[in-house]
Amino acid sequence: MTKYLQYVFPGLVARKIYNHMSHPKGRKLIKHEELMLNYADKEFFEYKGFSLVRYEWEKENSKTAFLVHGWEGQTGNFASLIPVLLKADYRVISIDAPSHGKSSIGTTTMFEFANILKHHFNQEKPDLIISHSFGSVNVARVLRLCPDINLKLWLMVTTPNNFKSRIDEIATKFNLNHSVTGKLISKIEEDVSESIENLNMVTYCSELSNVKKVVIVHSKSDKVLPIEGAREVNQSFMQSEIIELENKGHYSILWSDELKFILEGLLSIK
Repeated sequence: MTKYLQYVFPGLVARKIYNHMSHPKGRKLIKHEELMLNYADKEFFEYKGFSLVRYEWEKENSKTAFLVHGWEGQTGNFASLIPVLLKADYRVISIDAPSHGKSSIGTTTMFEFANILKHHFNQEKPDLIISHSFGSVNVARVLRLCPDINLKLWLMVTTPNNFKSRIDEIATKFNLNHSVTGKLISKIEEDVSESIENLNMVTYCSELSNVKKVVIVHSKSDKVLPIEGAREVNQSFMQSEIIELENKGHYSILWSDELKFILEGLLSIK
């Protein structure tokens, strides 16, 4: 139906596609992820009609790690890494984004999370940030907007590069014509007040001087985000290095022994 409607009502089809992009699909947590959330102190706060949940472990610890999940992810996805952080005496904080995890459901965008993180990063001043997937983009946006935030270590567990490639995927999936694709891009640019050409990690990260060290961990076999994007980000980021793993999925990488070993090594460096 979309194939024919788009020639008569391109604006309508663009709005429907944008609405589809604005409603992330929930992913059910596995048992050990749910168990880890049960150990956290939980607090709910309001944001633009959403009720968002904030998690915190070991609040008395002096060092702070902030966990930032990706699109269609949630805090529980970091369950295998949280014990490593607690053992290293970190206080651990994370938030489920609007319409993600145990936060309330509604219309959101891939970039909305950055507005929330901006406030919390300024308030908590984390020593370490661990981000997954599109969460890395929201972290980069905040660090770019807030040069006064000085971050010691940023661990990116997978990262995209060019957001335009996401639009290309959507256009291919729904067989969209140029008119609808153009209107969809205009809507996104209006929401984020930025050109689609600038919505990429290479642009963001090449401008960041407030991060001391960055480590990107990405699997060569990631089918959601091809590793080429992570390699491009690494090339643009003077402070970064990339560690390429074998045979890990986009989500299963978060539960891998290799990632835990990498984190343990990073935390042992004085």
